[in-house]
Amino acid sequence: MIAKLARRQLFSQLRRSDWRALLISIFLMTSLITLLSLTGDRLQKSVAQRSADFLGADMVLSSSRPLADTWQQDAQKLGLQSAPVIQFASMTEAGDAMLLASIRAVTPPYPLRGEITLQEAAATTLPELGNIWAEPNVLSRLGIEVGDTLQIGYSTFTVSHVITASPDRGSGFRSFNPQIIMRSEDLAATGVIAPGSRAQYRLLLAGDADALATFKAESQTQLQSWQRLYEASGDQPTTRNAIGNAGQYLRLSALFALLLGAFAIYLSMRRFAADQQQRTALLLSLGLPRAKLLPLFSWQLVLGWLLAAIPGTFIGLGLHQLMMLTLADLLPKPLPAVDLFALFSSAALAGAVLMLAGLTTLLPLGKASILSLFNPNSDSTFAQNKRLYWILPPGLFLLMVLFVESVVLAALLSVTLLLAGWLAGWVVQRLIHHACSLLKGRLRLMPLLTLRIRQQRQWHRVQGGVLVLLLTLMTVLFFARQDLLQQWQSQLPADTPNRFVINIQPWEKDGVTEWLAEQQIDSQLYPMIRGRITSINGVDKDDAFTPTQLEHNTLNRELNLTFTDAIPAHNTLEAGAWSDAKESISVEQSMATDLGLQLGDTLGFQVGSETFTGRITSIRGVEWASFRPNFYVIFSPGVIDALPATYITSFRLDSSQQGVSKTLLSDFPTLTVIDIEQLLAQAQELISKLSDSASMIMVLTLLSGLVLIITIVQQDLVKRRFEVALLRTMGATERQTRQLDMLEYCMIGCASGLVACFISEGLLALIYQQLLKITPQWHPLLWLCVPAIAVLLLTITGRLVRKPLPLPTSYTLLKSGS
Repeated sequence: MIAKLARRQLFSQLRRSDWRALLISIFLMTSLITLLSLTGDRLQKSVAQRSADFLGADMVLSSSRPLADTWQQDAQKLGLQSAPVIQFASMTEAGDAMLLASIRAVTPPYPLRGEITLQEAAATTLPELGNIWAEPNVLSRLGIEVGDTLQIGYSTFTVSHVITASPDRGSGFRSFNPQIIMRSEDLAATGVIAPGSRAQYRLLLAGDADALATFKAESQTQLQSWQRLYEASGDQPTTRNAIGNAGQYLRLSALFALLLGAFAIYLSMRRFAADQQQRTALLLSLGLPRAKLLPLFSWQLVLGWLLAAIPGTFIGLGLHQLMMLTLADLLPKPLPAVDLFALFSSAALAGAVLMLAGLTTLLPLGKASILSLFNPNSDSTFAQNKRLYWILPPGLFLLMVLFVESVVLAALLSVTLLLAGWLAGWVVQRLIHHACSLLKGRLRLMPLLTLRIRQQRQWHRVQGGVLVLLLTLMTVLFFARQDLLQQWQSQLPADTPNRFVINIQPWEKDGVTEWLAEQQIDSQLYPMIRGRITSINGVDKDDAFTPTQLEHNTLNRELNLTFTDAIPAHNTLEAGAWSDAKESISVEQSMATDLGLQLGDTLGFQVGSETFTGRITSIRGVEWASFRPNFYVIFSPGVIDALPATYITSFRLDSSQQGVSKTLLSDFPTLTVIDIEQLLAQAQELISKLSDSASMIMVLTLLSGLVLIITIVQQDLVKRRFEVALLRTMGATERQTRQLDMLEYCMIGCASGLVACFISEGLLALIYQQLLKITPQWHPLLWLCVPAIAVLLLTITGRLVRKPLPLPTSYTLLKSGS
């Protein structure tokens, strides 16, 4: 019976604007959170999958010295797959032609993730003994074809297949060298690897996440300074930064969608419950037991939730699939499956918010009086049950904890929102009061408006606080998107280099510089020397740094060092002053921060058997995704100049200069030219599509905000229907009462907009620094647009919503007054 009655009332409620606003809020909240949760989850999994495919494994143990067999044995005990790899650079010969190539000696099963793609299919997963697989530029540079032979060390090999793509290319610039794959069993005969040879020894690992975590935990105490254990991470700095920031933006958007939806649902439920007072009294007069009221309204809420949440879930899923379709070419295949928990959790979240708001607002109806049928103002149920509203904050806090998966973060957000809302409402109310004082005597309606503002000051504080928070959320989301897109685009300016040239020998430096100048190519050559940090301020690094700092990348490998007499143009001076004094060094900012380095500190270095020191005189900002030669440490001239070095440069070629690379290699055969044009094109395409996706998310969020504004204005106008009717009875015209409302909304909108601007600037700066890791910016446009938009939204919405609201008649006024 109750379910049937609830179903009948549900469809009659659809004629009510507050019920429609409630369903629209649930629909938009479910759609947005479904879209954002699924997209964030699959992007994260796709990046992890892509990174594993790039590495050829889920985890890699890398060392500059041979690895003990115990590492592989420990991995096998945990049920992990493992594959050892030895990678080294060696000259290869074919007739009179010579080429410096990067050679991988591998053992089955290899690779553990991803696959080696060949021009023609092979009968085996790895080269057979005596054969090698090589990339096309190996063949073209040596002038040979498939079936020909080339020499590595003391052995001769047959090129059996051509590699078109392969994972596990190694790290550093060796990964850009022309690649050759051979079997480990053939390595000893070449005589290339001997004690002291420079090679990279890797152990690829793949398997269950728990087993990998156990291996990582157990290995931390065994790692030596020349060893490093790292997990799958982004393979391309630009792509990784873009996708990482996109994921942060999605999580930020999802949190804001939750808050917007919760505000709208609560306000809609509050108005709905207030208007259900007489309906409840009628049902009670017809014999409905009070105990049946809660099941009746619960059924209505459940049915309304299903009516809005089910379409919202499928719309969110459809938008997510559309977004994934636009990114399909840039993500690994097959895409990770849709997480069913993420798919349905958004609907459950909206349902939980609805039930919390319903419990808070509908429970008082159980004490409604039948007398309210004759005198709506006789029932003080709501005033007597304000304590029920204390149920809502703890419930929302629990939902936020589950959503952000952090009690501390949820507590911080909750306290911040409550304090900001209370303070913002108070400031808005004071600004409105001050504006009335300034305009007093200048407008005919000001006496009436001043009286209204005094009477409604408590409501204005609530209204202003909610409106400021809404404007702040929407403003932060919009400008975060704009600045994020600008930051993405700035990573790849029009002059981004698309060619690297490495292995330039000292005797070739002048010739290459002149050659580039003749081709009118703007570039700068940097010397590059490999060295390790050994001490700080005379103390060995193992004793000077904390265990966490000792895990830093710069302390566990050889760094690319350089020297120059001026700061590179693409670096920024963050602290200190550039110095050309002997033993002066400049260090990269994140390295200085992570290791606690200060101006004046002295770092010790070792290159081969040579040791030397440098004093930090400046700290530089470096954009690692700029595709230009960048260095953690730069020396002033006079310290490492005499050490053996090669040179590196980068430059940009346009479409009309595609033959320049071949000419350069023809004139300087020992150079290695790295073409990253395809990488840049892929990154630019990704940025463009992420921009389109962010726009779609922004539109849906703005719709949610608009629904909330309509709900606020509706509730405000309903509260003052009797006041407007009284003014009309006393002789005020419809135009005057409308002007009074519009003037009030202008003041509220302007005051709320200004306060929202102030809070937004501070919040944006905090988000940029702590979450998105981009430079904070000042937004003059925000201060011009937000107050104006707030005024327009309130006044236009007020005019549209005001018309369908019926005003009480004089008889109703007299009756209510009696």
